[in-house]
Amino acid sequence: MLKAVWFQLHWLLGITAGIVLAVVGVTGAMLSFEGDILDALNPGIRTVEAQPAGPLAPAALLPKIRAAAPDRPILGLTVSSDPEKPALVWLALPPGAEATLEVRYVNPYDGTLLGDLRGGDFFQTVMAIHRWLAVGEPGRQVVGASALALVVLTLSGLYLRWPRRWTDWRKWLRLDLSRRGRTLLWDLHSVIGTWLLPFYLLAALTGLYWSYDWYRGALHDLTGTPR
Repeated sequence: MLKAVWFQLHWLLGITAGIVLAVVGVTGAMLSFEGDILDALNPGIRTVEAQPAGPLAPAALLPKIRAAAPDRPILGLTVSSDPEKPALVWLALPPGAEATLEVRYVNPYDGTLLGDLRGGDFFQTVMAIHRWLAVGEPGRQVVGASALALVVLTLSGLYLRWPRRWTDWRKWLRLDLSRRGRTLLWDLHSVIGTWLLPFYLLAALTGLYWSYDWYRGALHDLTGTPR
């Protein structure tokens, strides 16, 4: 009886949260190649020529950025430790603009704002879909709930597949290619899901960090790191 309940829950979460998880997974895979793609599209923007004197300190860099964009308040600045990488500056956009901020690349040696980034808007959209389905706070809650559902999916799948005898563990992890039809599809789902279970759990537990303040706070308390 208990196993039947867990099976129904596993099935229900799979066909509901699974849709959101598929979107998050595809966009996450795209973001993992963001740096390489942007480097290829923007050879003179994503890289700078290293100077012997070294990059300017942030305190010296900020006035130069303000002079280049006097009507744009600076919201943040990041200077890379890589001498061939530009700095990143977050500039506020004027009221009424579609977005609230713009990210620009800066030459860390002279404070020059580099050209517009080709492909940047595309990956910002991909990130918005990945984090909150591009619909703000409601989407963030849906993605967070789907990450929680992924935890339940993995653990319920583990429970449903748990071998009756410990000596059966090899069969538990091995795909039987002699099967056909729905039996083979079931075996594919079960075996591949078992092998990927640690990665699913890792993705869910780290993804929750960006969705829920209570989870983020508990994780900092557990690890003893500052919030």
